[in-house]
Amino acid sequence: MLFTGGGCFAQTDSLSNPYVEKFPDKISTQLFVLNTSNDFTLDYKNEGLTVDLDPNRKTTLGVAVQYDILYFSVGFAPKFFTDNKNNEDSKMTSFGLSLFPGRWAQHFDYIYQKGMTLETSGANVYLPKMKTLKLGGSTAYIFNKNFSINAQSFQSERQLKSAGSFMPALSYYYTELKGDKSEGIDGKVYFIDIALAPGYSYNWVIAKKFLVAGAFSLGAGFTKTVDDDINTTSLLTQATATLSLGYNSDTFYGGLFSKATASSHTADSNVTMGDAISYVTAFFGYRFDAPEFLRKEKEKIKERF
Repeated sequence: MLFTGGGCFAQTDSLSNPYVEKFPDKISTQLFVLNTSNDFTLDYKNEGLTVDLDPNRKTTLGVAVQYDILYFSVGFAPKFFTDNKNNEDSKMTSFGLSLFPGRWAQHFDYIYQKGMTLETSGANVYLPKMKTLKLGGSTAYIFNKNFSINAQSFQSERQLKSAGSFMPALSYYYTELKGDKSEGIDGKVYFIDIALAPGYSYNWVIAKKFLVAGAFSLGAGFTKTVDDDINTTSLLTQATATLSLGYNSDTFYGGLFSKATASSHTADSNVTMGDAISYVTAFFGYRFDAPEFLRKEKEKIKERF
């Protein structure tokens, strides 16, 4: 159902672009190991105190599938990874969905974490019932048709010649922190973040099938903070950086992909909250021909729209 629905956004494939090679009738499958987390820093300026909130489970094992413009991934954090061990009752679940209609890039994120460590100078306290939830995504536009955003993830396209593009993006996230009653930390605080970030991305083809890619954006917007009965709206600043490298042939592909997004929330005159999402991914994938019935359904939907 996901594969068939994705076709309604598809555009006519370019057969003459010397910069980008597409795999329109291939299904790309991928296994990955992902180290990701949503970390928080509370900076109490008047008291000169900084408190870090770090999740106790970060490494995720997952699978991803892409056909045409639709990308879907799901992962979980098993206990056999080193940094997932000895974390009492902690949990981590991540989910990602991307769409690439034309020159648009649409991405959605879901990250759920349970069990965090509160770190201050000289003291660490484990909070097994503290939970965080992040839900949201971003919408970006690619100005240069010779630049392939899909080539950066090595999924459904391959960059043949080096190219870059200006990529402004609108991001929107809901972030929630829920307290741990067992440690006397109660209540819930949530943030609604909206930011506009101009950015630039570049794919550097260092050999026929080898690519190094990077991107950077810096922007601002506003954040709405709700902490029990306190409701404030303040300035939000946001920066995102990505770096990827890997091998991409007609059938096999693999490599490394890293991304970091940092946001600064000024909740009031005394407290500043830093919110950082980090991704480090190692992946290996294989492409195979899509079944005939799937290709026919995709073509029908293309003709209809």
